Amino acid sequence: MQPIRQIFEDAPDMIPIPLELRHKRLELIFWPLEDAGAPQRADRVSFPPLEFKTMCVEQVIMPSREERYER
Repeated sequence: MQPIRQIFEDAPDMIPIPLELRHKRLELIFWPLEDAGAPQRADRVSFPPLEFKTMCVEQVIMPSREERYER
């Protein structure tokens, strides 16, 4: 049986499973095909970029495995 690859230009709310693939073991991969030049839809929620704070330290203390797990 050949795999089915189908590209949706505007993904629907539900995707039908073909009859020949129903009740079988499947792998389903959702891979967005957004390219940098594509306009973003207005109804999508955009989150601000994450900001991480970093600090400079003089020394990093790394305990051994025994020291980390001793009781």
